[in-house]
Amino acid sequence: MAPQVGDILVRASGKDMTPLKPDDIVLDARPINAWPADPATGLPRDGTLFNLLLLSRWNPAEMTADAQANAVDGVIANTVICTHAGCEITDWVEDQKILECPCHLSRFNLRQNGAVAQGPAARKLPALGLALSGANIVVAKTFDGRLGGDAE
Repeated sequence: MAPQVGDILVRASGKDMTPLKPDDIVLDARPINAWPADPATGLPRDGTLFNLLLLSRWNPAEMTADAQANAVDGVIANTVICTHAGCEITDWVEDQKILECPCHLSRFNLRQNGAVAQGPAARKLPALGLALSGANIVVAKTFDGRLGGDAE
């Protein structure tokens, strides 16, 4: 099942299913992987790579308006699936603070709501709208674009 409005976000690594809070995400650093999880059961929606998220945190003053609209306390959640060929994005260009897909080297700027910084990808990296429920990060809106690659 796709991420649902109200889902909590939890780390995708390890056994810690504690709901994530904005302070758990390091400012201006490599994104962490997270899963949406059913708020009633705490079970992650980890049955498909299409639900795996990249969580990053930025100074809102450095974010575009559309990125700020999807973010909560500077935290933004993007899909891990490259919009070019559907590969999993795993690389981080530290000096530029952008993501790079290892398959064909497309780059994405998360501060600009996942905008393409370098092709061959032609579409931005979709983001989920986020909100807070108490101190926990939750899904507020569905992805703002189609998931998957164009060259699949």
